[in-house]
Amino acid sequence: MRNTVIFDMDGTIYDTEKIYKISWLEAGVPLDLYFSFIGTSRVHIRNLLTENGFDPDEVFEKRGQVVERELAKGIEIKPGAVEALTWLKENGWTSLIATSSKAEVAYRYLKETGMEDFFSDVVSGNQLERGKPAPDVFLMAARQAGRTPDECVVVEDSFNGVRAGHAAGMYTVMVPDLARPDDEMRATADIILPTLGGLPACLMKLK
Repeated sequence: MRNTVIFDMDGTIYDTEKIYKISWLEAGVPLDLYFSFIGTSRVHIRNLLTENGFDPDEVFEKRGQVVERELAKGIEIKPGAVEALTWLKENGWTSLIATSSKAEVAYRYLKETGMEDFFSDVVSGNQLERGKPAPDVFLMAARQAGRTPDECVVVEDSFNGVRAGHAAGMYTVMVPDLARPDDEMRATADIILPTLGGLPACLMKLK
């Protein structure tokens, strides 16, 4: 029986992907290369930057400066997130975050938005050799929660995240952010919702 929801963070819980997009572009990364970064690990991004002729350290430094500038304006929560997480907590579901960002970044966002109590754990795939679309971070989250893949639901916004959730053998919910779903996503995701507000009704049909 499914009883655990593993959430991606950026673009799913928080409206931060638009900040990251600005930061990568201002750091000189082309738009098409940036889109290949979404949802993947820092290790994988460093490799992609090197393969494309960039100095990763220089790019990350410039990007970090822009991210801090934009975050100073406030961290926006995605529509329906608080309502969905409140419902999960009240109905006995376990919620975790599995993010490609550093764990300290996730804890910072949760603290600054007052959302720490919604999540039992934060799992970072930041240093995994295989980032999304590989399933590693979701499988790691399930292990840490003491759950099997068939007990878990993944909630994702990105193409790579949906691919990873599907590859992990977990029921995968897509809530699109910057990239609109295409035929591949409609075939790969188990369901596509316009906002997190529709998650409780979706889960009630599963449990």
